[in-house]
Amino acid sequence: MSVQVLNEFAALARRKHGLPWSGVRTVLAAVRSTCTVASLTATTHELGLALAERYQMNVYDGMIVAAAQLAGCKVLYTEDMHDGLVIDRLTIRNPFAAGG
Repeated sequence: MSVQVLNEFAALARRKHGLPWSGVRTVLAAVRSTCTVASLTATTHELGLALAERYQMNVYDGMIVAAAQLAGCKVLYTEDMHDGLVIDRLTIRNPFAAGG
């Protein structure tokens, strides 16, 4: 999981759902204890920019895809990107789409 995903969860939980900071920290701690978190590095950043440009996605999504690729993931589950898109050997899947 990308650090960007953790950041986006924290922002969404606070802004849209009004979750208190203690709740945000509790959820993030649980996620970090069960998932491997990929650090945002200069390599991730450069690849993320290249992917964002090549696939016409926003920078933040590019960083998430880059982190998944660098971690060796085969599937990236997200509702924010094109379901079924294959980026090199990484397939984007929307878990809420039919067949996802």
